[in-house]
Amino acid sequence: MPADFIIRVPIRKITVVIDSQDTLTPEMSLEDFRRTFGRDPDQSRYRLVNLEVITSPEDQQPMLVSECGKYVRFVRREGDNVYIRKTIG
Repeated sequence: MPADFIIRVPIRKITVVIDSQDTLTPEMSLEDFRRTFGRDPDQSRYRLVNLEVITSPEDQQPMLVSECGKYVRFVRREGDNVYIRKTIG
């Protein structure tokens, strides 16, 4: 008989820098931007977007936290973790 149990998946928060004046410039993480340019992005040119992602316990693929509610095995979000039902057997 299959058994269900709940696993805790930590949420990873990534801040992405987007150039609002040059659409061909690739997006970079805030850490990469600081490492590359040695400064924080200028607010008049760049936009910062915060992404929250998890790694799916089923197939190890990234998933936006905002899409977890559509996932059949999703139980709840609490703080910086998502709880997902997993079946063994």
